Amino acid sequence: MSNAQEHLEKAIQIHPEYADAHYELALLLSNNSEYEKSKEHFLKTIEIRPEFSLAHFNYALLLNKMKDHKASQEHFLKAIDIDQHFADAHYHFGLLLADLEDFEEAKNNLEKATDIDQNHTLAYYHLGKLLIDPEDYEKAKKNYLTAIDIDGTFKEAHYYLGKLLSGGVQNDKDGTLVERPEYEDAILHYKKAISIDKNYAKAHYNLALMYKIQQKNEDAQKHFERAIKIVNDYSKAHFHLAMLLKETGAIASES
Repeated sequence: MSNAQEHLEKAIQIHPEYADAHYELALLLSNNSEYEKSKEHFLKTIEIRPEFSLAHFNYALLLNKMKDHKASQEHFLKAIDIDQHFADAHYHFGLLLADLEDFEEAKNNLEKATDIDQNHTLAYYHLGKLLIDPEDYEKAKKNYLTAIDIDGTFKEAHYYLGKLLSGGVQNDKDGTLVERPEYEDAILHYKKAISIDKNYAKAHYNLALMYKIQQKNEDAQKHFERAIKIVNDYSKAHFHLAMLLKETGAIASES
């Protein structure tokens, strides 16, 4: 038993209706993966202080960990109802809805999070990932770029922006589906992701694909091999390296 836990329990023993003590104990127990005990103290907190938005929010996070998605939604909504400017509640509710494949409501909540907190890097990033329709190409791009503007070291934002740009699938002005890959910009973002994390295997792999398209075969081979060195069972990297070697008649390096 941690010292903090001992004293929180003592505080509750002395004052059973001490909401803040129940709340802090619930957080501590949750962090220690004692979910059932944590749940008891969140419920007691909410019973004593039903308008405690943070308690509803953190209880919703706990319920999500416990796979009780219905109850989790109810408490995210309660937290938002109490505090409509609770950006993190909208953000985490959006993630839950995305997991449940309610993509429109997920996007609405992530957008709300960015409206409330214009520096919510993760909300912009996850919104970019959800905006997969060709008509949302520019919007997705803008969200990734905003996340990167806030945190230039956000390697996943660079990586997924690279993937978006390398595809370039979007609607033309007349609504026609077109592909306008932005290979050079994609390469810049893959390289940036690698500069942040040199062992980012997926970034090496996708950078290699870009170089292969541009017929920069030595660079492509180098990055396929690097991806495989990082993740030896990377089947797609093995396959595309094999195809490159077959096409060029090259011999794989020992790196």
